[in-house]
Amino acid sequence: MECPDLHSLILEELSEILAASGVRSGSDGQLDPEAERILAQCPALPTSTQAGGVVVTRRHENAILALANLLSRAPDRGILDRVLAYLDALPSYSYKFAPLGSGSLPIEHWFVERLLTRLLACAAQAPHLANEIMDRVWTHLDRLVDVLQGSDLEFAVTFGLPAFLGAMDALERTRFRFRACDVPHVDALATRLLATATVDNVRAAVGAAAAAAAPARRTVWLYQQSGVGLSANHVLAQFLVVVRAVLESRAALRLVASGDLDPELVAAKDPRELWDLISLIDSPHEGLQRSGGSSDERQQAYARVLAFSLQAYADARSLVLASPLSADGAARAMASTGLRIMCRSVYAAALASLLLGQLDARLLDSVFEHIGSSHAQSLAPLTVVCFRVLATAAAFFPRSRDAIATAISRFLTDPPVALAAELPQAGGVSEAEQMLVAPAAAALVACLRVAGAGRARAISAIHTLFNALAVHRIATPAGAHTLRVARNVVLALAQLAQLHCDAEVTELVVSMICAPRFAAAPQLRELAVQCAADVAPIAARPVFSDIVSSVLKRIAFGSGADDAVNTSTSDALAALAWKIGSQQDLVEAFFCAVMRAFVDASIDAPAPPRLRKQLVTPLSVYLPVLHALVQTDTFAMDREATAEQIALWRGFWFQMVARGYLLDKSYVAVYGRIYSDLAAHAPILVHPSSVNYLETELECSSVLLRESSDA
Repeated sequence: MECPDLHSLILEELSEILAASGVRSGSDGQLDPEAERILAQCPALPTSTQAGGVVVTRRHENAILALANLLSRAPDRGILDRVLAYLDALPSYSYKFAPLGSGSLPIEHWFVERLLTRLLACAAQAPHLANEIMDRVWTHLDRLVDVLQGSDLEFAVTFGLPAFLGAMDALERTRFRFRACDVPHVDALATRLLATATVDNVRAAVGAAAAAAAPARRTVWLYQQSGVGLSANHVLAQFLVVVRAVLESRAALRLVASGDLDPELVAAKDPRELWDLISLIDSPHEGLQRSGGSSDERQQAYARVLAFSLQAYADARSLVLASPLSADGAARAMASTGLRIMCRSVYAAALASLLLGQLDARLLDSVFEHIGSSHAQSLAPLTVVCFRVLATAAAFFPRSRDAIATAISRFLTDPPVALAAELPQAGGVSEAEQMLVAPAAAALVACLRVAGAGRARAISAIHTLFNALAVHRIATPAGAHTLRVARNVVLALAQLAQLHCDAEVTELVVSMICAPRFAAAPQLRELAVQCAADVAPIAARPVFSDIVSSVLKRIAFGSGADDAVNTSTSDALAALAWKIGSQQDLVEAFFCAVMRAFVDASIDAPAPPRLRKQLVTPLSVYLPVLHALVQTDTFAMDREATAEQIALWRGFWFQMVARGYLLDKSYVAVYGRIYSDLAAHAPILVHPSSVNYLETELECSSVLLRESSDA
């Protein structure tokens, strides 16, 4: 983003003031005198004989943008005519001022982006002007493609490409909801951009610019400095973003018309987040219902956009496989651009299928081929897009759900070799697993959403996943493929439980995740603990208690201790404490279970008299969890502690005092704050109903009895 200069700030502020005052042009088309002050600083409109002869300075650019800002704040016919005239004149100007700051894009890029952004804002605010504005915007884009196809290669680089890319950025970010009549324009642009003549001309222009003198070479250099390679593929990648934006807008508005989406929610949503709204719909129809005015011509336009997207995907796939992301330099940049094209074309093809009301078999085959290939890991962003598309397809095309569920289950239970090779040696959920398995499970859940039979289908899918482990022997050592399958199954089961939110499904998943077979291999222990803790917040009270009990049993000290498991379990339990902080009954039950585990562990395996930072002890494992629990909003400060809680607190403080943890400076330095917080939340250690409590406690204290028996 460019840093505005003082002149720009003054004009922007003036335009804001004029907009607030309700400036309007007169019936004769004359502007308000105050608005004329801005117009007077704009450049003259070039005549047919002045093409390229009128120079635009930074002050001119500031004035045009201020006029456009005034239009976006207070739509007015007279101001609109002048701004549109400047839009038409953009190719006829010469731009002689340099961009501000390092890494800036060419002036033509961000000038067009800002101008179109404000025109589109006016179109969104004033529907009566939208038709005229959008017609001129599409005409402007068509003229820019003419420049890209023209014989003046230098002009194509210095103006055509930057202006087109700037326009794409504006169309991507606009909150204007595209209309059905915009689809044919997208179709026409797609046809022209993918034409061999356009692609070859852009390649020739960029190639010639690299060896030419300024300003063409400078334009290429500016894009390179900004981390963007100027190429025909980059133009296509940016155009596909606009294709997606237009189709998403149309899909969302159809869902509004059918009553499936709240119009206010759609209006408030960021344009780049509309897909998330669309994918949440569980439609009883095949695709999106066609509105009454949806013509056959428009449907044919959707079909051509679908074909264009699939062709772009196929071409980009060939490019990426020939120039892998692991390559260096230009080959890597080419592959990265190709990957963006693939991701965006899959989105565009999926949206076109929704609008057509028919899931295209070629799209489904392409997605299935990718998630089942050895490139699912190396092209992880595309894999994520594929799963998101499958989830939406399952929601809108019920007849495809079985095929989609089968493909996803195969991905989880028979993963590609490359994914198995990325197996972490230990620890919880890795970044790659979180990226790939979570969206796979979400897509699987979408396949299970069938009215009246959701629970039965979910339970069946859970058993299918779990039974896939029957052919694998999970032991130590175990093969990478076996462990990958096991980790996928555990992750998928946890995701299914969290997304399905059904008590019976959750209970079944917990019983499977906590099964002894997942404690056999080091690569599974921490993962099972983390997944169980992730599922716990949505579980019913009895199931929650079972989860906490099972997780606490994974903690061991002494000869059979696994420090990594102990540490990860402590972290998972502390995170769980924050998640359930608003549920007082769960917090209290959780606190009692952890306090009891601490007292028992401190008797059997006490910490040494002085702190050893590398040693994992009951103090280092349980204290962070207890601290997290007492800091929750609902910890029992507003009601009297029960006899059980008081007994646990007494046992806790007895261990703390008897072991010297409260006196040793090394322990106090590390845990002093936790000590004080626990003391602040501790109840009176004698229950009000107690009689002769001191004698009774001395005679019946389980702690003292165990200590004396050990002695």
